[in-house]
Amino acid sequence: MSAFVSDLPRLVYSQPIPYHRSTSTIITPDSVSAGASPKAVGGARSPQPLSRNRYQVPLQAYATVTSPLRGFCHPLKGQGHLSQGIRGQTHRGRMEYAYDLAVNIGTPVYAMRSGKVIAIRDYYPDNGGSQSKSSRFNYVWLEHDGGYRSAYIHLQKKFNRKVNLKVGQWVHAQQLIGFSGNSGWSSGPHLHVEVQRPERVKQLAKKFSKTVPFEIAGYCPAARVAH
Repeated sequence: MSAFVSDLPRLVYSQPIPYHRSTSTIITPDSVSAGASPKAVGGARSPQPLSRNRYQVPLQAYATVTSPLRGFCHPLKGQGHLSQGIRGQTHRGRMEYAYDLAVNIGTPVYAMRSGKVIAIRDYYPDNGGSQSKSSRFNYVWLEHDGGYRSAYIHLQKKFNRKVNLKVGQWVHAQQLIGFSGNSGWSSGPHLHVEVQRPERVKQLAKKFSKTVPFEIAGYCPAARVAH
């Protein structure tokens, strides 16, 4: 069973996601501060741990490239590699601060931070495709403290049969929420993750909003994020 918001916008790409390998294996503050170059893909050579104190700090009201949101765990627990980072070839406009992590279909996906499930979709196939499939992706959408939202996109078909998420359910950081796939407009299996700014206008709250800079930690302590 799946539940979703019917009027979510398409993920708008200028062309299919490039399936290129980064020399990095983890996303750290350097990923966010990759500079002003529109070709910046982010990445760093060594993981940066997230201390217990920073892990539980509430999200700040505003985020910038030099001061990104902190308190997000790795959605694949370190698996995969960064295939596209901020301001990458197709990460422009609304998706400026998104990350693509190349990983095999069926890899477990975990919540980056505690939050409430606000939308789920899990019925599109994992055969990728062109722009004609730009609205046919599977996803989980979570809402966190401060109104920020995280989206986990291109998930595997029927993933929710295994994780049994429900809209309105509270999930904890590092809780299993799905499996990576290749649904929608995609040129290769990967997980697209992003954090979106709070949307104060009620009429727009059901749509993906502009992304904000955020840091993904190398690992998180075995503790729950305060909420």
